[in-house]
Amino acid sequence: MNFKSLFLSLLVVSFSINMFGKSDTTKINSGRVLIVSSSLAAALGGSYLYIENSWWSDKQTAFSFDDGADLTYALNVDKAGHFMGGLFAANLFSGSMRWAGMNKKQSLWYGAAFGSGLQLAIEMKDAYAPYWGFSKWDLTMGSLGAFWPVAQEYNHNLKGIDFKMSYYKRSNIYWDLDKQRGKETNKYAWQDDYPNQTYWMAFDVNHYVENCCWPDWLNVAIGFGLDDTQYLNQQNKKVGGNNEWYIALDYDMPKLLKKWNSPTGKKVKHWLNYFHFPAPAIRISPKLEIYPLFL
Repeated sequence: MNFKSLFLSLLVVSFSINMFGKSDTTKINSGRVLIVSSSLAAALGGSYLYIENSWWSDKQTAFSFDDGADLTYALNVDKAGHFMGGLFAANLFSGSMRWAGMNKKQSLWYGAAFGSGLQLAIEMKDAYAPYWGFSKWDLTMGSLGAFWPVAQEYNHNLKGIDFKMSYYKRSNIYWDLDKQRGKETNKYAWQDDYPNQTYWMAFDVNHYVENCCWPDWLNVAIGFGLDDTQYLNQQNKKVGGNNEWYIALDYDMPKLLKKWNSPTGKKVKHWLNYFHFPAPAIRISPKLEIYPLFL
């Protein structure tokens, strides 16, 4: 479900620390741990109160589980979003712990715990929401994303895989369907606009295949998305549609921007690498189509 409001404050606090804080300690700095912990607690607490008072203050229901509709209304593209959300949250928190002096492996485990804990908190709120419910699949995918950096740390073969996302407004179907429901949706509400989101699994070719000629900054990626053929059934729920699958070229930003060697430059490259930038692509399903430059 939508966790943009809850995540935004966390993003601002942790991203600022990650981008501009210098990891210049060799042992845990209790002062920095206090700064990180109190900042995140304040951000999460404030976001929780905002959601409590603005979303469901007069509409809370008894605890319930999701009825399974979330497996069809976005054809699981939202699950990829939860995976990325868990990955982002874990990376932000582990980076903050590194700034506080924690060693890499410890920080990754703490980041994984925080990312999955954040997803659990979101699902607990959804469990009392009038329209949604606790989704075990959302929790599972968010937690898998949060633990992905840990898996990469302990398995060398996984270090050649990166998960990324891209967004380009090709269709208005999300807003059109909401309008048919009598709902006015903010034109900037990209977070639930699944037909225009694409999620990517990028492979470092040189990590897996020895060769002489493939550029080290060029990857191959598999994309996953949703087309714009959904419609509303008699119960006013989204049905139909098709998953889209792509094969595309992809850029390894840390390797492409090798000259950005300052501490801040390295962090910028790291975060840019979570986004799939325009590149040649082939859609292989549901209909074959070639894109000289897929946005």
